[in-house]
Amino acid sequence: MQEAEKRKLEEIRRQIDKIDDEIAKLLFRRIELAISAREAKKRLEKPISDAEREREVIGKWRERAENLSMCVEMKVNERIKDICEEMFMQIGSEIVKYTLRIEEEWNMEEKKD
Repeated sequence: MQEAEKRKLEEIRRQIDKIDDEIAKLLFRRIELAISAREAKKRLEKPISDAEREREVIGKWRERAENLSMCVEMKVNERIKDICEEMFMQIGSEIVKYTLRIEEEWNMEEKKD
């Protein structure tokens, strides 16, 4: 019985690792697109930072969390759902923060050239 549970746990962990690999690939793709957006902003002579867009991105992550809570029938209490929503909000905020850092670094590199 314990061996079966160990194998089950190993399979679950493999699936988690696979999902993490996909998330990493998608985040890298997002960075590439953010750099392309930065280039478009430069051509349009728009500022790199856009507070309205940043709020929009974070708001979409809030919506994703709310939709997840509604769509997924979690057999958990309300507190765990709140933690999941907080995690999604944090992810959205971090994505915005690091995207801006990448864009700023890219901008400084261009000024050196």
